[in-house]
Amino acid sequence: MVCIKLTSRHRRDRKKWATEHVDWRKNEWSNVLFSDESRFSVRPDNRRIFIWRDRGSRNNPAFVHESVRFGGGGVLVYGGISIDGRTDLYIIRDGPLTARRYKNEILRPIVVPYAAAIGDDLILMDDNCRPPRANLVEDILFEEGIVRMEWPACFPDMNPIEHIQDALGRRVAGRQPPPQTLQELERALLEEWYRIPQLA
Repeated sequence: MVCIKLTSRHRRDRKKWATEHVDWRKNEWSNVLFSDESRFSVRPDNRRIFIWRDRGSRNNPAFVHESVRFGGGGVLVYGGISIDGRTDLYIIRDGPLTARRYKNEILRPIVVPYAAAIGDDLILMDDNCRPPRANLVEDILFEEGIVRMEWPACFPDMNPIEHIQDALGRRVAGRQPPPQTLQELERALLEEWYRIPQLA
């Protein structure tokens, strides 16, 4: 079993965030754009197999399934969802996502137009990794009047985009035949992104 290791501070911050948002209604949540980057592999290791087994028998060879881990290369994508819509799925090619690339390839062409469509009340929920937290990103958000939702560390399980990306990975892995190349994987991700049901 894989889980997020939480310290007492993580738990305190989670509770504080939940308390601050417990009374939010649909009209308030509809202003939030939940966004994140995610990596998908040609040979993913997330095809879960659920079994019943006796307590303490996890490492029994009968329950061990060998697989290729992240073979064949991968694709990094960016997507965002809100109650009433979703952004286009963007394929991040040619190297790592830097703060400058985040500004030029994601904020300007994707987030800012989405904010204009929602209105002046857009709240951007992005993660706490380095590129979205750079000063040049903060400057763009300030210029555009986009508010960022404060998000506690080690909180990805509470972000609905994580569940959508999990569903996306399952749909792509379940295609027959499954993608065998990076080009096929990209095409499958783009096709399946728009087939996942809306949140509302």
